[in-house]
Amino acid sequence: MNNSDVNNLNINNETKCSICVYSSLIFVTNVFSALYYSHYFYAFLFLCLTMTSIIHHTYNTFYTGIIDKIPVYAVILYGGFVFYNKYITTSITDLNLKTDLKTNIKAALIVSTFLSVVFLYTYGYLTDNYSFHPSHSVSQMYHSLLHIISSIGHHFIISL
Repeated sequence: MNNSDVNNLNINNETKCSICVYSSLIFVTNVFSALYYSHYFYAFLFLCLTMTSIIHHTYNTFYTGIIDKIPVYAVILYGGFVFYNKYITTSITDLNLKTDLKTNIKAALIVSTFLSVVFLYTYGYLTDNYSFHPSHSVSQMYHSLLHIISSIGHHFIISL
């Protein structure tokens, strides 16, 4: 590096953290919740999701986006698997149909949070709205909302 290169460096050019970096940290609560309920693989997936989400929302490149999607889909699939095995199959095999009210409310909240995330993401993608809004600040706020809603839904799955 010669003297002219040093003079052209912008020392104040720091990486700005978007609100999505901070909202990604909510997934740490899922890690601890999964550990508390002895869902170690779920905890590992959420730890991976937390790390890749922070990296992606810090650097926001095509490749970090792809890397971030791997644990996103893994958490979605595993969460669906756990929900199916803990609630759906239990309800079907329970001949007395005595699934308690608390479990049914959790199941309704799980489905509600899942459908709201699907709506915000899919409808937003199709209409350039919500997480895909042309305004960067608006899209970041909605994407942070997706982090929060999905975290809450997975807390309910973990606690089934």
